[in-house]
Amino acid sequence: MTGATSTQERADGRADRPDEPPPAGSGGPSGDRLRQPPRDRLRWPARIALAVTLAAGAAGQIAVWAAGNWLWNDETAIAINLRRTFLELTRGMEFQQVAPVGWLWLEKTLWLAFGDGERVLRLPSLAGMLAVLVLTAIITRRVVGRWAAVAATALIAAAPMILTYVGELKQYAVESAVALAVLLLGDRYFASVGSRRGRSRWLIPVGWAAATLVAVFVSLTAVLVLAAAVAGMTLLLALRRRWTDVAVLLAGSAPAVAFAGYLIDRRRRFPFMPGQSDYFADGTPPAGSGPVDILAWLPRMWSSFVTVTLDWRQPLLVLLLAVAGVAVLIWRRRSLWAAMLGGTLLVAVAAAAARGLPLADRVATWLIAPTVILVVAGLDGGVRLALHAGTRLTSRVGTGLTSRVGTGARRAGRVAVASVVLMLAVAVLPVIAHPAAVAAYRQVVDPQMKDAGPAALADVAARAQPGDLVLFYWFSYRMVVWYGPRHDLAPHTVRLYPSDHDKCDPQAFGEWLGDVDRVWYVHGRSLSSAPDDYPTRVAAEFADYGTIVEIRDFPADRWSTAAWALVDLTAGPDPQPPVVEPDPEHACLGRW
Repeated sequence: MTGATSTQERADGRADRPDEPPPAGSGGPSGDRLRQPPRDRLRWPARIALAVTLAAGAAGQIAVWAAGNWLWNDETAIAINLRRTFLELTRGMEFQQVAPVGWLWLEKTLWLAFGDGERVLRLPSLAGMLAVLVLTAIITRRVVGRWAAVAATALIAAAPMILTYVGELKQYAVESAVALAVLLLGDRYFASVGSRRGRSRWLIPVGWAAATLVAVFVSLTAVLVLAAAVAGMTLLLALRRRWTDVAVLLAGSAPAVAFAGYLIDRRRRFPFMPGQSDYFADGTPPAGSGPVDILAWLPRMWSSFVTVTLDWRQPLLVLLLAVAGVAVLIWRRRSLWAAMLGGTLLVAVAAAAARGLPLADRVATWLIAPTVILVVAGLDGGVRLALHAGTRLTSRVGTGLTSRVGTGARRAGRVAVASVVLMLAVAVLPVIAHPAAVAAYRQVVDPQMKDAGPAALADVAARAQPGDLVLFYWFSYRMVVWYGPRHDLAPHTVRLYPSDHDKCDPQAFGEWLGDVDRVWYVHGRSLSSAPDDYPTRVAAEFADYGTIVEIRDFPADRWSTAAWALVDLTAGPDPQPPVVEPDPEHACLGRW
């Protein structure tokens, strides 16, 4: 009985583990190392390639983080909230921001310990994306294979969205790392089922409960990954009739699920940013959509995810490879990973279809690594099937020859087939990922910032004279609140067109001017609905009050959305105001 139980436990614990490489010398009875299988001969080249890929990916991420670009509008909204207490961070945030409380507490702790510098505040983003790089390599190596790990790691290293959020004060990097960590924890938990003894019988489920609670606390999307992992494990355990283990798993997962429900319910009590769903138009179906509308939305959603979040091409090919990846994992007896990775995508789609979390743009960053692993698994499966078919074909050809010639023919045939298949497989990745690799290279070589407004602000602060009035574009308000105190500038804003945020008031604008001699207007990153020439339009409106001394971009060859304008009110109306196309919707002071 003991022996039977032991055998069953070993089968349950290893059913979803990758095949371990055969021991050295297993190629023949003599144990000669020269007779090791080709897989063993390629072990060190694969390890070296993976190490080089990891090093290159980490160097690229560190380069983007080390650039220390200024915080842009969204980041300053988070940074301003970090001035609040730990308790206040558990409540609704200013500027309708949404972020996990655990992540906010981590950022707050770093700020208190090391200051509010850009690199300090972005340290969790760097750590998160470095973890994504390493975890992708570990998971792919375990689940698919060595060379597949190299390919998957290279795709993560060349993912523009990954590199972007290495250098931003947002939660997306930590959420991406937590997603992979939960999946890896699920694999380890499932491997322990049936092999627990004594104290570990309860310590492992308690550890699972604690780890998933922490995951949900620091990542809002962790609950989706947790749902996929628990569903996959429950399904496999139910198929094996391990009902006690199912009950233990569900009980251990219940605290995290309950806590996540509490956090979600609490968040919904606070206001969201107006028109938030409009920023990710393809991330969710239109409000009130029925089954037919949702089916029509699915291709748009997937295309947006592939072309924007991944920055790849050929969305249909990517979908086929991802589906093939699930099938290949099942075929190779990695059924748990097939269920968890495939389930993660399905849960994400379901959440988006319910308009709970958009599956588009930066919000879907946490899905990049799971998708990459599935795509690489699909390619790896295709290579294995082709090599298997080629081997059988060459074996049949070789049987008609002498034994010596037949062996040579089979070897030559296998090499030829392997070369062709590998070249075809390698050619697929550049087809779909070439744009991403180019964008990633440019981001590493010259990390781009999203708002040069702080540069314009600093320049104005250095040039301003006592008594000058400094006004700011309304969308730059948060940037001024964050960076203004460094230059002793108050956040006076000017809104020169009607909007939902404020109504333009020419009389109030005249009162702002008062008896000052000069007025500065500072313009940071534009809202998407504002025209590209908005700074010039503001200057044209100011021309009715004084002479425009100078308009300057920061700098014109890279960022066209940051500028300042200087108006001398003592010189009278400008005789030659800037010429712009009349547009009453983007004017306020009566020029049009």
